[in-house]
Amino acid sequence: MDNPFLNRSKETGGCDRITAVCSVNKMKLAKLPVYGIDDEIEGLTVKEFFSAKIVSETVKRYAGCLHIELEGVDEKRLPRALSEKAMDETDKSGSELAVKIISRFGDRLGLMLLALRLGESENRAARPDWSDEHWAYWAQLKDIILVGGLASGVIGKILRERVNAVFEMKGEQPYNIVLCENSSEAAVMGCASCITESDGVFVVMDFGQTGIKRSCVVKQCGEITEVKTFEPLPSKYMDWVMPSEEERVRQASELHKYLSMALENAYIEAKQQTHCEPSGEIMISIASYTSGGVLNSTRGGYAKLCALGPNYAEILSEDLSGRLRRHVTIKLIHDGTAVALNFKGRENTVCLSVGSYFGVGFPETKI
Repeated sequence: MDNPFLNRSKETGGCDRITAVCSVNKMKLAKLPVYGIDDEIEGLTVKEFFSAKIVSETVKRYAGCLHIELEGVDEKRLPRALSEKAMDETDKSGSELAVKIISRFGDRLGLMLLALRLGESENRAARPDWSDEHWAYWAQLKDIILVGGLASGVIGKILRERVNAVFEMKGEQPYNIVLCENSSEAAVMGCASCITESDGVFVVMDFGQTGIKRSCVVKQCGEITEVKTFEPLPSKYMDWVMPSEEERVRQASELHKYLSMALENAYIEAKQQTHCEPSGEIMISIASYTSGGVLNSTRGGYAKLCALGPNYAEILSEDLSGRLRRHVTIKLIHDGTAVALNFKGRENTVCLSVGSYFGVGFPETKI
């Protein structure tokens, strides 16, 4: 069936524009598809019961029993600490508790996916921006590819196990849950696949809600021969709701300066490490619904950048060209779409990125 979450028109030159309604984060579980697993999440939206922040808060709550030291530890690293504790053979009680915590989030993921598969009337009524066509799309899907920091390693394996268990309790055929190696780098590699030049060094970035990943890719004869990963940066100026338009513009300017600086430094670092001048073709995955460099103006921390002009890719390209004193062309790709580019050609498949929040991408997307 045609994908109702993609919009293809003459304005996009035959390319697909992913629509903001594809998000699963605001779906409310008005009715749980099966009871007796985690009944307390009934009536909550997905973003209220599953996110990186909620995982981190859970780790902090049970840190003593998990035997995880919190002092001096970046909160964003706590999910990784939970994963490491789950594999800690020297601490049986801590490891068992870590597995239980991960399993609880696996149950929640299973309930979310089962609700999407069944599309019961109560949950449809709680999602008025979806038509029957949107629910039918989720019902007919076969494969769900889990990627992202919260789907890596042992966490991903436990999530898949619990999702299958939830579907089994309902007597429903589960989605085929696919895990992939190095899933936390999937957005960067998806962007790299869009580089048009066949040879050279290319800066590739991933602008996330909580962090900025910086990389450079080396290509020879059209093939990627090397990927260098630089130290990531924290995302800044990610406030979504602003008290005034003046404050929105101010934070947009600060965010733009920060992103420009991050790009310039990544370019310089790529040049230093490869001893080659990087290409002016730069690919960026961004946590925003974007098409042709135009960002969604209403959703996410990057939405405020629309206050600087209609096409942020052009604004950023012009700024970086001035900083580097050479012509630069930047292409922005929706982060979920960037991930899905790693799986081109797969039918009846959705990529679900498990990170700060859930991201959605479709391997069939044409960009």
